[in-house]
Amino acid sequence: MTTSGERRVAGLAMIGSAACWGSATVMSRDLLVSMTSIQLLLVQLMASVCVLLALAAPRFPWTYRSREMTKGALCGVLEPGLAYVVGLAGLAQTTAGRASIISASEPVLIVLVAWVLFNQRPGLRLMAAIAIAVGGLVLVSWSPVVEDRGGAFRGDMMVVLATLFAAGYVVISSRIVGSFPAASLASGQQMVGLAFAMLVYAGAMAHGDDMGGFGAIPGGTLAYAALSGVVQYALAFWLYLIGLRYLSAGAAGLWLTLIPVFGLAGAWLWLGERPGLLTVLGAIVIVSAVVLGNRGGTE
Repeated sequence: MTTSGERRVAGLAMIGSAACWGSATVMSRDLLVSMTSIQLLLVQLMASVCVLLALAAPRFPWTYRSREMTKGALCGVLEPGLAYVVGLAGLAQTTAGRASIISASEPVLIVLVAWVLFNQRPGLRLMAAIAIAVGGLVLVSWSPVVEDRGGAFRGDMMVVLATLFAAGYVVISSRIVGSFPAASLASGQQMVGLAFAMLVYAGAMAHGDDMGGFGAIPGGTLAYAALSGVVQYALAFWLYLIGLRYLSAGAAGLWLTLIPVFGLAGAWLWLGERPGLLTVLGAIVIVSAVVLGNRGGTE
């Protein structure tokens, strides 16, 4: 039984994680002008892993040598691995505001993934919420189609796919998060995610793709990228896993609807992005779908 104090801690942790993810999306979009998406991910994860290992000391992830810790760490292939390899590539082609809005559909996608993976069948209300959220995603992604910006549409679709990977991460992690300290589990997952990103980078370079070198990147840009990694990966995941200890995956997902609030505000103030009418309507539809779905529960 969760106490009122634990619920308060969970709520504050979730608000903090949403603020970190929303603001870091803006920072990442700003940095993608100066670096490739895979370069940015590598710098971000290296900085994040260092901070998380410091937070985890002396309970480093390898002190929990067990099958459960191995399973938990391997979730890092989903997020930050696949989710951010794909998501940052998509973010480079779309706007920070739309990416934040699309990510707000994650709570509904969590329910869908839990249904597919673990046969946790949603009720009629949740099924309706899923359909409504898909409609919201269409509105958000339709804006670049109307404006004849095919690259932005591709970017939106990549962010949708990344959000699906993130939803899978939440569903699987929620089953093991109570067994380990949040910083230990997050550091293990992100070391796996970093290894995955390194393999992607090495594979692309071996294939002849231009992934960019690090020597030409100014030191200030690298420091900015490292800071964004600490915000987006270390702080955000640490706070999220703390909240997830006291909440179900679905209840935790509801707090993610705050991400576009921070993302849109940051994109407007920092990057000068002004959301269009379809984008705003899509945001309203997605948030409404998430609220409807969470009121309905998972029965």
